[in-house]
Amino acid sequence: MKKLFTLKNVLICILFTIFLLFVKDNFSVVWNAICMLASILTPFVIGFLFAYILNFPYKFFYSKVFGFLKNKKAFFAKMRKPLSIICTYTAVIAVLGFLIAILVPQIGDNISSLVERVPSYFNSVYEWLSSVADWANKTYNANIDIDASFAQLGKEIAKNLNGTTIANFSKNVLFDTLLPMITNTTAGIYNFIMGIVISVYFLSAKEMLCRQVKRLAVAFIPIKFLPKVYEIVDITDTKCGRFLVGDIIDAAFIGVLTFITMSIFQLPYAALIAVLIGVTNIIPFFGPFIGAIPSAIILFLESPWDMIIFIAIVFVIQQLDGNLFKPKIIGSQVGLSSFWVLFSVIVGGSLFGMVGFILGTPIYAVIYTLIGKRVKNAIDNKGKIAQEALDFEVLNYVKIATEQKKIREEKENAQKEKLLKFIKPDKHTNSESDDDNKDDKE
Repeated sequence: MKKLFTLKNVLICILFTIFLLFVKDNFSVVWNAICMLASILTPFVIGFLFAYILNFPYKFFYSKVFGFLKNKKAFFAKMRKPLSIICTYTAVIAVLGFLIAILVPQIGDNISSLVERVPSYFNSVYEWLSSVADWANKTYNANIDIDASFAQLGKEIAKNLNGTTIANFSKNVLFDTLLPMITNTTAGIYNFIMGIVISVYFLSAKEMLCRQVKRLAVAFIPIKFLPKVYEIVDITDTKCGRFLVGDIIDAAFIGVLTFITMSIFQLPYAALIAVLIGVTNIIPFFGPFIGAIPSAIILFLESPWDMIIFIAIVFVIQQLDGNLFKPKIIGSQVGLSSFWVLFSVIVGGSLFGMVGFILGTPIYAVIYTLIGKRVKNAIDNKGKIAQEALDFEVLNYVKIATEQKKIREEKENAQKEKLLKFIKPDKHTNSESDDDNKDDKE
């Protein structure tokens, strides 16, 4: 057994403790450095995500469409990869361009119409609240005065505005709201464009990058841990990759289906609501509610009958999606029950916000699968009695104790044999040969 308290290990512990104390005393500086590093690496993260998602259509073009170039001359064989990349990005851009050309004008009309009707919606809400107040006053003598309540609300707003000078208001609007918004928008557009460019390099050099990462892993990770690392990488790729791509395809399909169905029933704001439903459907479990509730409120202000039709449409589509479409698109790769999906979404969203809402389920599926394999192996190692112990109808505590004692004795005897072979190999070999000679004489 290796010595734990060696000079090297003690020095490493001391240096690590000093590093933790430095981080504690300079946490703001360290956090700013981490944020700066994250902002620098953001285009590469976006590019990696784009390349990871586009790798699925790329493999289709590379293996199916241009697979015949593999056995051709060297020039044509080299053209296989660039042609696959060009076709992948062309197909994606064509699909996005088609959707934008159809949806963006309608979404613009829907938003302008919605903005124009905001005053009428306020009047509708005011009339509805007045009718409710009149009913409550007549039935229960509640003495609710809606006009006085709205007047008081207006006075409070005017009071707050009067306390703010024009200079302070301009400062707050320009420097605290508009300037950060413009800066963040510009940075987002830059990161998005650079992410697309970087994704091309990721996709074209993925074999080289994977080989380099594997060389680093083999060089610096102990060999006994490599199988477990490869298993984690494989499960993560299977769960997260299949889930992300399938979830995006499913969300787009649900958005298009919602748009078509609402157009058939001639419901207003079809394009705007369909985009909202499709985008929020990426979020597991809560996504349909997040998109459907504000949409239903907008349609209720337009017409209560439209809201009822919309709720019926969403209910039918979500039932078809949960029981037919999503299992066909995503399959059983996630392997989580409804309870664990709810758990992963809530915990992921609480810790990491919107990213946690989307990625919490596949990441938890990876953890769930690894723990499940570890539990299964542990149960298998305990023998048949452990399998019987899982069924309470055949549970026998005396039998379990006897079996476990027998297993421990067998393991101890095997360890003693190995130790004897290691300590006295000649004597052990001679004793074995003597036993063999006795058997031959007999």
